[in-house]
Amino acid sequence: MSFTQTLARLLTEGPASLFYHLILGLALEGLGLMALETARRAPGNRLARRLVLAAGLGLIGRLVLFGAAFAESQWLPAGTLLPPLERAVDLATWTWIGWAMIEEAPGLWLPALHTAVVLGIYGWIAPGWMSLSMQDPTFFYAATPSDRAWMLWTMGLALGIGGWLLSRSPSVFQGSGALGFFALALGALLQLHMPIAGTHLAPWARLGALTALPLWLTGAYRLALQTAQRVSGESGEAAEMWRVWSRGLLHALQAQGDPAPFHEALRAARMLLGARWTAVGLLQNDRLLIIAREGEGLPRAGTDLTLPLPEYPQIGEAILRRYPSFLTPEDQQGEAGQRLWQAFGMGTIGFLRIEPLVVQNQLLGAWLIGHPPENRHGLSRDPGVSRPMAELLAQTISLLQERERKATLEAALRSLQQEHEEQVQRLEARHAEERQMLQREINRWATRAAEAEEERERWRRRAEELAHLIEARASLPVGASASNPGAIPPSSPAPETAPESQREELILALLQELRTPLTALLGYTDLLLGEAVGILGATQRQFLLRMKANIERMVGLIRETLQIVALEAGTFQLEPGPLPLTEIRDQVLQQLQPVLQERGLRLTLEWPDDMPPVRMDRDAAQQVLYHLLNNAALCSQPGTAIGLQARLNPEVPGVLFLRVRDTGGGIPLEEVARVFIPRYRATTPLIPGVGDSIGLSIARALVEASGGRIWVESEPGIGSTFTVVLPLFDG
Repeated sequence: MSFTQTLARLLTEGPASLFYHLILGLALEGLGLMALETARRAPGNRLARRLVLAAGLGLIGRLVLFGAAFAESQWLPAGTLLPPLERAVDLATWTWIGWAMIEEAPGLWLPALHTAVVLGIYGWIAPGWMSLSMQDPTFFYAATPSDRAWMLWTMGLALGIGGWLLSRSPSVFQGSGALGFFALALGALLQLHMPIAGTHLAPWARLGALTALPLWLTGAYRLALQTAQRVSGESGEAAEMWRVWSRGLLHALQAQGDPAPFHEALRAARMLLGARWTAVGLLQNDRLLIIAREGEGLPRAGTDLTLPLPEYPQIGEAILRRYPSFLTPEDQQGEAGQRLWQAFGMGTIGFLRIEPLVVQNQLLGAWLIGHPPENRHGLSRDPGVSRPMAELLAQTISLLQERERKATLEAALRSLQQEHEEQVQRLEARHAEERQMLQREINRWATRAAEAEEERERWRRRAEELAHLIEARASLPVGASASNPGAIPPSSPAPETAPESQREELILALLQELRTPLTALLGYTDLLLGEAVGILGATQRQFLLRMKANIERMVGLIRETLQIVALEAGTFQLEPGPLPLTEIRDQVLQQLQPVLQERGLRLTLEWPDDMPPVRMDRDAAQQVLYHLLNNAALCSQPGTAIGLQARLNPEVPGVLFLRVRDTGGGIPLEEVARVFIPRYRATTPLIPGVGDSIGLSIARALVEASGGRIWVESEPGIGSTFTVVLPLFDG
């Protein structure tokens, strides 16, 4: 057996094929881990990020091959599925690794398009090969035209990538990367000219892959080492710049009225990150308002720049996702991107880092960091500090906004407090003036009240004198000439009585005149109680209420006195007619309700619904019923019941009997004859068991003038019953 056949068997048969895929997978894993660590140390390193993506996709391809090998061993004949799939997966993997090593290569679209073409061709030829291999198991894939096409494709791709790497400026993958792809091309060339019979696989292509991966791992290790050395060499400068950054943020917090408080901090950040310019923007609805910016040839600060986020969707998406983003010049193509970089003094679009500013889940805005397009390696100068710097910047802006809100609230509070103090002063001045005016009014009305009290006392004495004269006159016999022929006729009064008659007329005239000032006093009292001229105190209101009660009592006394005189003189005009007493009863009970409630009295009513009308004047009937019930309320014991009864007696037709029963304790027998004679408390003690002698005298006069009769029946210790007989209306 020749050396080539032995090598082919070692790479294709039995466990050797499994070991090949395991070694290749481990190599891809090592390549990806070293690139990932490099990207972590230098987040701006584009080469490392691409290598991570390429190695990850290569590992996915290895997993697909493992799955296909398992499916073929379980359900399909050997060689029906795996040979063309391995060629396609390998070709796609080398494409992604080559794209990752070429820094000037375009975006993801190119390797993705190439992978789609490779998989499409595999899908086109795979069914034909599966059918052919199942029909003739002795036919091997390594000698087929499609295998030679895969090898030619792999050789052309490897030579193109290797030549491109050699033609570029020195880089970490210029030597090792190019040698690896040349090894792939050599393996494909040997597979074309020296195919091994009796196998479906490509041992020479596998040998080229095993040669290339260690070379690529060497380049990845060199990239990680350079990055570590660069970061270590710049750590002292980074620490100093970090101190300047922190000091600048502290200055921004302490600055008062500085138009560019973030200038020192942004300058330190630009130097630390190797950027051309940097800017801080606050989010306002769908706009990013630039509040501070710093760069080569830029003003120290500026709020004249606003970025509408709909015109910059990549920036808006990064802010809303609240995750750092990095945009290449290809990602920013367009008029909006050109305007953004021109605003910061750059004619060409470079690399843009976007750091969202978030504090306690509150989105404040974004920190923009611009790198020049010609310095691709400058992106790796970021030693992983941009994220904590952005967090510290966000906290500083949040504190500044909180301080501004606090200052605004304090200013508003001071303004409100000043307005409140001014308003309180105005109110105090106005209240002092109103108190002075009210005090003057109170003094004036107090003087008037004192004068009114003196006037009331003077007229009270005159009213008592007049009542005494009326009582004396009522005790004299009326119509003496009819019973005693020797008496002097009324038309020829005795000479000695003329002065007394004149005196009575004078008193009546005075009573009539007295009603006018009393009415005026009553009106003024109501005006004061209504607080139309000022607010009253509790004591002042009590005095005025007492004055009003006394004035109303005086007016009532004068009215009753004049009514008695008019009844006795026969000048009181009555208009008798059919009158339902039920209406009068309800009005009088409503009028006396306050007196009954004050003394805690109840009313026992015996009143048929079909009571016929009486022949009587309405006002006279109302006064009669009022005075009878008022007398019963005044003399009855508190908490007892007053009886009111109306009935017809069949034995006495044509009349109505009205009875009012009280609990006044009864009237002495010797006083019954004088119950209906007006008596006044000032001159004569009232009759026991009687509450309103003047009202009873008026009731008797009105009843008799209406053609009725009235009397009283009393039980000592129990009470009295007043009975009124009224004529019915005979229609």
